Amino acid sequence: MQNNLLLQKKTENSFLNHFLLYLLMGVSSMPILFGNEYLIVGFFLSMLIFIGKGKRFDRVIVSYNLVFLALFGLHVLAYDKFILSIIVAYFMRIYFAYFTVKIIGSQIDRYIVNQIYFFSVISLIVTGLIFANPGLADYIFANITPWFDKITIFQPNRQHFIIYTMELGWKVEIPRNSGPFWEPGGFSVFLFIALTFNIVRNKKFFNKKNIIFLIAILTTQSTTAYLAFFIFICIYILISYRSIYSFILMPLLIFIFLNLYSRLDFMEEKVNKMYSDSKKAGTEKVYSRIVSGQINLNNFFSSPIFGIGRFFQVSDEENTGNNGTTLLLAEFGLVGFSYYFLMMFLSYRAYCRKHKFNTLFPFAILAGMLVLGYSQGLFQKPFFMALCFMFLVRFDNHTFWAKEPIRRRVPLLRSQGKLVENLEQA
Repeated sequence: MQNNLLLQKKTENSFLNHFLLYLLMGVSSMPILFGNEYLIVGFFLSMLIFIGKGKRFDRVIVSYNLVFLALFGLHVLAYDKFILSIIVAYFMRIYFAYFTVKIIGSQIDRYIVNQIYFFSVISLIVTGLIFANPGLADYIFANITPWFDKITIFQPNRQHFIIYTMELGWKVEIPRNSGPFWEPGGFSVFLFIALTFNIVRNKKFFNKKNIIFLIAILTTQSTTAYLAFFIFICIYILISYRSIYSFILMPLLIFIFLNLYSRLDFMEEKVNKMYSDSKKAGTEKVYSRIVSGQINLNNFFSSPIFGIGRFFQVSDEENTGNNGTTLLLAEFGLVGFSYYFLMMFLSYRAYCRKHKFNTLFPFAILAGMLVLGYSQGLFQKPFFMALCFMFLVRFDNHTFWAKEPIRRRVPLLRSQGKLVENLEQA
């Protein structure tokens, strides 16, 4: 009887963890869950569960809040502009991410890998069927996606049926794989994250799940994903193999990538078009990652230390949201940008240490993330904020991390406090 109750509780916890993670990813990236309504639901639901489970706040979350609250305050003083809803929404994202990480606990990597693996398999089946039978796409557009449009609160011009978002691609006859996410490039980000977790967890590059992730990345036909993966592989080789192997493999990888770049239409032609669009910026209405980056960098250079904040208004001819990496720089400057990625680095380093994996590996991951962020508005979304809090679930077994005061982990938190005997195991 007791075993049955334990099994039932474990099943309930597993379902709850999967649901919260799906909601976190969905609010960040899936058309069916776009909209502030779902953010509010996710925030209050995760908060109630956090309190109900008797979880306690870490002082690190106080530090994180103070850094960004101080930056918001500086922006209000500097630009004489205050929009309460923007501040509230931003901190709701932070806490939704934090609560979810603390509730799921040290197995959050496993939940991420398993969910992305599930969506990868489904997406490969659907993409394969559409490729084999092009008429299927017309049928889905005419008879299936309209039903889901009715239950989609915010429609970012993405037709979907919850588990798959339709994308006909650079050439219509070759479908691009978006999975359930907003576009193929967005799907590639989650595939990259799941792949890196699984490499560390299993201590090898190739296994069944990783092969599925790699195939799914190929089917996204995302230029930025290919570039990010190329950079990630190069750094991975440099930190994982002896110099002689790196000397042999690196030129080979560069040759393969350049050959693919020149042969695949969606790479060279697409980049050339974006570059051409960037030359039209200021004279025509354009929507390009390069143009977004230019606008964001101009804003960043106007206030490089603290940024210009999230209150600024852009004209209808400008679009800054396509480039998440430069947008984070523009909004919060070097202070916010550096602090954000310091937290993410600490999480990945703790994760690698726990699994006794190369502790230089986080540099390869962050390099890939920064490239992926160049084409996607990632770092303002709660799922990616959650990657900054993973080290709070005690991935790391080292005495230094378990016993030292939290203020030693995060230099920006200066308040005195007693030693943390142990971070609670979620």
